[in-house]
Amino acid sequence: MSRYLSVLVLTLVVAVNTSSAHQSERVCTPEQWEAVVVGKVAEQSQGKFYIIDVVGKSAADYGRGVIALAESVFSQEQYVGSYLYLNTKSASYLADVVNKHCQKLPPVTVEQPCSDSSWLTYRTSWLVGGTQWSDTYQHNNGSSKTTFTIMRDNFAMISENVEHVIGGVPQLVTLQYGNMTKGITDPSIFNIPSYCNI
Repeated sequence: MSRYLSVLVLTLVVAVNTSSAHQSERVCTPEQWEAVVVGKVAEQSQGKFYIIDVVGKSAADYGRGVIALAESVFSQEQYVGSYLYLNTKSASYLADVVNKHCQKLPPVTVEQPCSDSSWLTYRTSWLVGGTQWSDTYQHNNGSSKTTFTIMRDNFAMISENVEHVIGGVPQLVTLQYGNMTKGITDPSIFNIPSYCNI
């Protein structure tokens, strides 16, 4: 039994040491991409703990410095509303699409993630499906901490966890990305809603 355990430990050590996130050639997330997103948002407010489900579409155009998340939100399987989070070079917007309310927030710098980005801290690697590697990185931006996992070969997003505070309320956002494609099929996702021009 101890011999098998030693072989397992040795195998894990070799796998970890040979799976370095440092690649011989630079790989970046596509300059323009869109993806289906599912996830959860957890927050504690006024002594109560809330968990909501999120389903939507996310898109980025790093050349323009914009990123968006159009989402439908559900609580206990009941539809709550539809929201748009849009970050541009000049401001961020959190829009309630149904009720036409908008909150303007300070902009967050949007940079194209690459395997050699100095603002990313490598955390760990995982073998996915026995044939492909994924890498997990962390990025701290003031009071916000983002941890995301990408496929090593094409730097496509798999998941993202964001810990931040909005309006004095701490939140944990967990998103899973699927069907990520290069390019933008509907650029209107980056349009600032007319009721946001405040």
